Amino acid sequence: MEDLLLRLTIWLALGFYAGSQLRPHSRTALCLATGGWLLFVAHTILAFEGYYDWSHATAYTETAIKAEALTGLGWGGGIYLNYAFGLVWLGELAWTMISGASYRGRSRYLEWLVRGFLLFMIINGGVIFVGGPQRWIGVTIAGVLVWSWLPTGKKNTLIESDRPGFRKT
Repeated sequence: MEDLLLRLTIWLALGFYAGSQLRPHSRTALCLATGGWLLFVAHTILAFEGYYDWSHATAYTETAIKAEALTGLGWGGGIYLNYAFGLVWLGELAWTMISGASYRGRSRYLEWLVRGFLLFMIINGGVIFVGGPQRWIGVTIAGVLVWSWLPTGKKNTLIESDRPGFRKT
């Protein structure tokens, strides 16, 4: 049961995040992103409670073992990247809630830097470091993210027009 909850919380978290990107800057998106982040926190708590006995050293070691089995490099620093993932996601939420106009007006460079990091983490955690049928869930989530971020054609026009304060020129 513990393993099922661990997997369910992270897949729902990532799915909610991907869903939030389909209609960015809407109340629905904010609710999905917030719910996703809370599920990510629940996933982290479940992992530390059930697998790492609340020990960062154990989490680092287990991360290193998984990394070595997959890449040949026994580095556990990926645990710090997971912490960064949660903090970046939280930063995105906080910025949106505190000053939505400022968030929407941020530089494209910063927006793509954040998106790139989050996508990198989702691909690693949801595609590369999982096996079997679950990998397809990660591929689907990554695909939804990439599709939602592509500024192409009618899809983009429809999504953009739903943004508060959006003006067509």
